[in-house]
Amino acid sequence: MKSNILLSLILLSVVLLSCVTEEATTRRSSPSTPVAPSLLLVPGQIPAPQSIKSIQLYNRNNVSRLPIIKLNSNDRLTLEFDELTSLSGQFRIQFTHHDKDWKQSQMPDAWLFDGFNEMTLNGGEKNQLSEPGYFHYEITLPNNGLRFLVSGNYMVHILDFQSGTELFSLPFYVSEDEGELTTETEIVYNAGQDGSAIDQIFGKYEYPKFVEFPQFELSYAFVQNRFWGKARKVDQVSNVKTGLAEFHLSRDRSFPANFDFASLNLSSLSTQNPDIIAYEPGEIPPRVILKDDFLNFLSNPNTTNLEYGSPNKGRSAKYAEVFFRFNDQGRLPSGSEIYLIGDFNQWSISDRNLLKYNPSLGVYQTSAVIKEGVYSYKYVTLEYGEINSFKLSDSLTKQAQEYTTFIYYRDPQYQYDRILKIRVTNSR
Repeated sequence: MKSNILLSLILLSVVLLSCVTEEATTRRSSPSTPVAPSLLLVPGQIPAPQSIKSIQLYNRNNVSRLPIIKLNSNDRLTLEFDELTSLSGQFRIQFTHHDKDWKQSQMPDAWLFDGFNEMTLNGGEKNQLSEPGYFHYEITLPNNGLRFLVSGNYMVHILDFQSGTELFSLPFYVSEDEGELTTETEIVYNAGQDGSAIDQIFGKYEYPKFVEFPQFELSYAFVQNRFWGKARKVDQVSNVKTGLAEFHLSRDRSFPANFDFASLNLSSLSTQNPDIIAYEPGEIPPRVILKDDFLNFLSNPNTTNLEYGSPNKGRSAKYAEVFFRFNDQGRLPSGSEIYLIGDFNQWSISDRNLLKYNPSLGVYQTSAVIKEGVYSYKYVTLEYGEINSFKLSDSLTKQAQEYTTFIYYRDPQYQYDRILKIRVTNSR
């Protein structure tokens, strides 16, 4: 009899526990296979699930806030994100080291890290006075328990603490800051698609003395507008002068100079905001309807891409379901597939951001849950499995672009890719 009562109590406890943890289990389900294509995600990176929002990864000591730190320095990265849930969570933070092509290196942890390659992140800060509810998390990398011992490409992995399921991952870079690097951009007009301009980047690198065979040990890559997943390897290199390497991209592989963004100012959720035509605060989440975007009237040359946008960090900041409407003015074929990508969805294609045609309004429309803040976005098409960023672009006009140059050194002894130098330049 007593054993039956004890068994019943145990079963009841299990049921109650499952009810309490049902929400956490649901929101921490295994992520789907990474969706492709993306302008931002690097090979092997896990995109964030719908419950994770407002991701930020940046160097506090760097004005540009790039996810880059100098080896053996006081540089620190800050990782921040929100989780849309009513329950506080607990996460594991782990790191992996990669080669220049984002294949995981085979070096043991003892060679990569001074300390234990796992951190715990919990005790998120709950938002105030708004629905949907969320918890904000923040951690500094590295910290007293972990130090990076080698340079190169790294990935930070955020996992559910209980199940060990990886929720999402983010790339960052550790540089040795060795040698002297200069870059300049030559604007070549009428050399791109449809007669647009291109940015052809030229670099000079005075490499350190430990580089013995630069033609074999050094390699170079350029990234436009922090789209890490679209890095381009340099194909033109000259090592005529000892101690100096000169390199550039050939014209047919240079970057389009007319890449543009549209800006989204959600710093104020009200109809006083000129970007908003309707606001419904009684809905959960509140609804925001933006003014129509018209083909050829989207570009904002002052927009800066910060990978993840600039969400409001205040604990009273709200999330809203933001409705985007794109008016093609009847110029696109019926049934055209148009996608919304931006720094609020990791610049990635998914069914969630496919626009659907609304015949009663005569516009394509979709929505995204976004926090108050300032962002960049773009309408694109998908052709042959690749993002076409220019079919819906505004013009052939030259726009401001940001370029990041990477100098990789293949360590001859340990056979891994070190980063000797990183430089950020702008083309106006």
